[in-house]
Amino acid sequence: MKLRKAYIFPLIMCLCFLCVCFMPLTTFAASSSATLTVDGVLIGTFASVQQAVDLVETTPGSNFVIEVAEGTVSDPLNILQIPNKNVVLRPQAGATVTFTNTITIDGNGNLNSPETLLIEGFNFDFTAGTPVECIYFNLIPPRVGFCYPHNITINGCNFKGVFGTTVVVQSVTGGSRNIAIMNCTASDVHSLAQLKAVAGYAFIQNCIVSNSAEGGVNFYGPGDLIIDSCKFDVANYAVRSGQGAGVISNLGSVTVNNSILNSSSASDGTIVLRGDSTSNINIVHSNITNTNPAGAAIQNLNGASVDLYDIDIVESNITGQIMGINLSTITTIDDPNVPNGPVSVIEPIEPDNPFRDLLLLILSIPILVIILVILALLLAILIIRLIIRFVRFLINLITS
Repeated sequence: MKLRKAYIFPLIMCLCFLCVCFMPLTTFAASSSATLTVDGVLIGTFASVQQAVDLVETTPGSNFVIEVAEGTVSDPLNILQIPNKNVVLRPQAGATVTFTNTITIDGNGNLNSPETLLIEGFNFDFTAGTPVECIYFNLIPPRVGFCYPHNITINGCNFKGVFGTTVVVQSVTGGSRNIAIMNCTASDVHSLAQLKAVAGYAFIQNCIVSNSAEGGVNFYGPGDLIIDSCKFDVANYAVRSGQGAGVISNLGSVTVNNSILNSSSASDGTIVLRGDSTSNINIVHSNITNTNPAGAAIQNLNGASVDLYDIDIVESNITGQIMGINLSTITTIDDPNVPNGPVSVIEPIEPDNPFRDLLLLILSIPILVIILVILALLLAILIIRLIIRFVRFLINLITS
């Protein structure tokens, strides 16, 4: 009996060891790691995205690519634009990366500097409700002065937040230049973009906004706002031009092209012009709709500007009232032989995902094998039948 008990303890120890060996490993990293490549040369892999970003300032080179590993970035990320250093921030090939904290971009006070910043291919999950801004143009402490973000493109990102709270792209007052948001989706948000004092252009293309409590894009110049091939479904304004007060401006323009803008507000128009809005408004091959019977499709809130707009509506459908605008300031081009509305609204383009493509290829291999086996069996049956017929023919020939 004692001999049997002597084997029990070592047996238990062996089982415990095996359990430990085969337990899944769990890590508790706050954020994903990232690689930094400068002018085509890999510099290294870093424990956090912020560490890779911080090296841009001190590392010689012109073109910096930061690629983020699979996972969630839960730390805030601060990006300071450095003169003559172009930066690309994207996931590593095949990786899915989700940000749950704000990316703050500080233009370093250089409004007219040529360097560029591209952020692409990320998911932003702000359903927790805080912070409010997914991407924020603001000063990074302890810097003081002006922010002036410039030459920034946000491409192929998906944003999900809290209805009425989350702002996808927010900017402080003071100015920015050349901002592009392309191939993005935003749902359950306050608005897609709050862009203040934009010089150059604000270019919004192939973006879909759904279930937005406030609006799509709030903008004032002196630059140009271009909304191209977009679909906005919002509760209030889809596009708002100008500040709450001021004098109408002949600088810049607002162009809505090949887009579908829908709102349902009695108080806010689908397109709202106010304060110091530009007078130059162009609506081309688009549908502008306010489904509220009391609402406006196009609305001016500046009483002093009623007669001062220059609005061109080209082959477009306007459903809803036009308020606060002298209709003689509107030029309409409506060729009966040309269909009104969008030529096409393109769905957002997903970033390349080699892992997904490889997975689809692997999954398709068994199907191809099954098809080939079936074809081989059919061919074998056909050959056997031909052989049987030939043998019968020989037998009949010999016996006859």
